[in-house]
Amino acid sequence: MKAKKRRSTVCHNCDSALEESYNFCPVCGQSNSDNNITFWVLIKEFIDNYLGIDSKMAHSFLPFLLRPGSLTNRFQEGKIKHFIHPIRLYLVMSIFYFFTISYLLNGVNFTSLEQNAKSSISAELDDLIKSDRLSQLTDSVKVNFVPDSLRTEFSDAQTFQALYDSISGKYGSDFGDNLDIDLTNIKLPDEKKEPYFERMHRLARDVRISDDAFIDSLGSGNNSMDFNFFGESQTTHLKSQVRKVFKNDEGFKGFMLGNLPLMMFILIPLFAGVLKLIYVRRKHLYIKHVVHALHVHSFAYLMYALCLLVIFKVVTEGNFPGWDVEAVRGILSGIFFIGVSTYVYASFLKVYGQGWFKTLIKFNIVGFIYSIFLYIFFFVEVFISFWYYNG
Repeated sequence: MKAKKRRSTVCHNCDSALEESYNFCPVCGQSNSDNNITFWVLIKEFIDNYLGIDSKMAHSFLPFLLRPGSLTNRFQEGKIKHFIHPIRLYLVMSIFYFFTISYLLNGVNFTSLEQNAKSSISAELDDLIKSDRLSQLTDSVKVNFVPDSLRTEFSDAQTFQALYDSISGKYGSDFGDNLDIDLTNIKLPDEKKEPYFERMHRLARDVRISDDAFIDSLGSGNNSMDFNFFGESQTTHLKSQVRKVFKNDEGFKGFMLGNLPLMMFILIPLFAGVLKLIYVRRKHLYIKHVVHALHVHSFAYLMYALCLLVIFKVVTEGNFPGWDVEAVRGILSGIFFIGVSTYVYASFLKVYGQGWFKTLIKFNIVGFIYSIFLYIFFFVEVFISFWYYNG
């Protein structure tokens, strides 16, 4: 049906009469394609041709979700007509996954991270004395943070400072280190000084300040950054890159996220190589491990993208007031992780046909090696993105 929609009965080049089944004009040889179509038809054809999201996706969906390893086995058996190609499946799921990450990280930058840190809902009792910001709270508010038993014991104290000194004199100066206070419903005073990252943004954009002076401003006193272990040219470039990141951290975030899909795609043949090594005595061709790697990664992308959307867009304090949101998010993350791990383990059983115990051992070995690759590649990707970021 899709082909007939794009066929014409007249050649648009030489006006010769054509049959709808002709792919090319028999007179001039031009392709028989009618480009006078709606925008929706064009989009649909693009999706079908390049992502493979058509009836093949519908046929592949249930086996992909509910029968781990079945798509891999069918591909190896040559039964590919009604099922989406592994690379196309991987492409679709990776686009969904990395789009989700970009969506959730939209607006997250140095400044927002600093604000989140400042709005922390907990602190220690000592902070009411030592913190410039918390020390501005009124005495009545600060006194209420002291446990009732201590307030009763030192009821003669008229101010928080007197109460604190009395408790410190009896129980030691470090007693406040173990007394956590909850700042959830407390309106904190505004900062008197310019926030750190706002200051760094301002200095990074000031053309009058050299890179060396900017790097010195990152630290305070003797805590300035030291790049002496790099060569001179590398040190100059490194300082320039640090300044570029502070100047436009949103741009750096986008640049780094843009490189993540490539990093993950490079990991596919490495993951397949680990499978080849672990199952070397089974005499499977390398391509089988590649296809299996594509399928399990596709499933992981789908599940983890859904997990991120649920825990950050559904499980929120606004939707569920009174809940321990962080605990619920941790539980849901654990459930999704166990679900994905179980799926991958089941696919190992299906694809390689070994007993459950031997498969479990190999599954954990593969997972351990792959975790090392993930950490190494992630830090390498961050470093490369940092080194070649143009601002």
